[in-house]
This record gives sequence, structure tokens and C-alpha cells, in this order.
Amino acid sequence: MPLSAGLYRQYDHQVQNNTVLLPGGADAAVVRLRPQESDDGKTNPAQANLKGVAATVDCNARYVYLHPYEGAKMAVAEAARNLSCVGAEPLAVTDNLNFGSPEKPVGYWQLAESCRGLAEACAEFATPVTGGNVSLYNERLDAEGKPQSIYPTPVVGMVGLVQDIRQVCGQGWQTAGDGVYLLGIPAVSEASRHLSLGGSEYLAVLHHTVVGMPPVVDFELERRVQAACRTGIAAGWVRSAHDCAEGGLAVAVAECCISGQHGAELNLSDDSRLQGTTLRWDRLLFAEGGARIVVSVAADAVHAWEVYLEQHLSHHWQKMGQVTAEPRLKITFGSAVTVIDLSIEQLRNCWETAIERRLAD
Repeated sequence: MPLSAGLYRQYDHQVQNNTVLLPGGADAAVVRLRPQESDDGKTNPAQANLKGVAATVDCNARYVYLHPYEGAKMAVAEAARNLSCVGAEPLAVTDNLNFGSPEKPVGYWQLAESCRGLAEACAEFATPVTGGNVSLYNERLDAEGKPQSIYPTPVVGMVGLVQDIRQVCGQGWQTAGDGVYLLGIPAVSEASRHLSLGGSEYLAVLHHTVVGMPPVVDFELERRVQAACRTGIAAGWVRSAHDCAEGGLAVAVAECCISGQHGAELNLSDDSRLQGTTLRWDRLLFAEGGARIVVSVAADAVHAWEVYLEQHLSHHWQKMGQVTAEPRLKITFGSAVTVIDLSIEQLRNCWETAIERRLAD
């Protein structure tokens, strides 16, 4: 068992057998609501409750460090997106505000701006804050023995309602031949300027730096993209869904491959759209933001799905390719450029041993 899997298995997620989606298999957990007892204290098996509750926690502390207001808004938006990826309607929030000393001007500003961002985002998603807690004065000593505040981390816990637990989605590809779509900002488009490498996983991991302006939340696009994902899941069109968050598009599709044990062949742009375009592979593959969700759709549902997208998402969607039986992820641009061609085994090895490698450094 990889260490990462062992971490979330410290809690017995099979208690009373109400877990619908197992840990690590989806963007949010889903738990079945137990049938209610009647007045005589008995339950009727024929009246089994098909409703469920989805739950997730989220916060990118790098975003909040770079821009407390926008970073806090993104924490709420991504939590809602995680719930939508399993087919749940976001309902309510609890928060866990972890900050340094509010007696320092910067610490007070970070706390105040984060709370302002949380309040605005929760109002936009109609997800009231029902409770929470605050942890202040969180500091560590640097190499010179001076106290340094932690990154401001307003963790958002969000719950949502699943109307029918028979219609939920995990993040892994399901069947070879399914179409793969990107909801939100396409890879190569005028709107892609709203994507950002600021505060990204790419900069942090490969360049060991945390700089720049993090992504700015587009609430209208978030609501439309998330509603489309939930509708596709409820209709049975969408077979898997995974949001593009830390690591951007390339990491999201790699995780879909690892989780589903299927490969994919994806083309992020045709040759006509590449003409006159200066491409930066790092930005196209690893930029973050844009209210983006990667979904796979049953082959016999493609027509109905695309008609729906044209009506409700306009130009904010893109068909990228299809799921394959061959266990490889291949990403191309146009007809001549291959930028990623890796086996699932290579991807899985990097993913499963990440914590061990970090601890060994």
C-alpha cells in the first residue's frame, strides 16, 4: 500500500457501510443517508433513501499568501467545484481559519481580507457558513531563530446534497472510447489569458518559488460550468469528472488515468487555431484557474451532451479526445507536436511515491 493511501485509511471509511465513493476515488466523499425510522422504531427496506451527502475540504495557502482576498474566494469556489464533480449541489460551509499573529499589520490584513473573500464567495454560491474555528499566532522559527508566520490558510469545508447516490461520479476514466471534454476555458483561446502560473504548483515544485498573481475567480463561469457538470452526471451522460486545480490541466488528466487505469489520447488544439500563436508549453499544460473540469462522456451520449453544452456553455468547452484501452497518456498539439507520451505505470510511480521521496530529501 502506498503511503498516500495509508494516510486516509487511518479512519475506517467503511463504518456502517454508508460510504458510496471510496477515499481517493473522487474529488469529494459521498456518504449515503440512512433510512429514517418510523414511529414504531422500525425501518422499511422498501423505502430506502437514495439521497446522500458529499463533503470536501479545500484551501490553496499559496494563493492566499499572494492575494488573501482572491485566494480565499478560490478556496470556496474549488470546494464547490469538488462537490459538483461528484454530482452534488453545494449547500453549506464550515471554516477553519489558520493565521499568524493578528497583532502584526500584515497578519491582521491577511485575516481581514481572507474573511472578506470568504464572505463574498459564500454569498455567490449561496452556501452559508454554519460554523467554524479560528487558530491564530501560528508561527515557526527560521534558520536565524526569528518567528515567521505560517502561510494564511482559511480552510473551507463544504457539504452538498446528492439527490440519487446511483448517479455519482469518480475522477477516473471508465470505458475506452468515451469522449474527453474540458469544461471552462479551452486550452488555446482568447480567454486562456485568465489562466495563471502565479502561485502554481508548477512554479513551487519545479522552480521552488511562490510568486505572481494567483487566478481570479469568475463566479458566473464557475456556476455555469459546475451546473453543466452536475446536469451531465444526473442525466447519465458524464461517467467521470475531475476538476483542474493544483498542477493544471496536465496533472488533472494524469490523475484521471491513474485512478481509472485507462489511457487517453488528447489533442489540445487543431492546426488552424495554432496559426500565429506563440505557445508556452508550461502555461498550456500547468496554468491554473478558469473554472475548469475534465469529464469523460459515454460514446452514445456525445450528441446529446454537445447539444447541451452549446446551449449552456457557449464557447467555454472543448472536446479534447477520448479514453483508450492502451495504458498511456498522449497529449498532442495540432497534427505534429507531441508534448506528453507516458505510460500509466510511469505516472503512477511518480504519484504513489511522492510523499516518500519528499520525506527522504
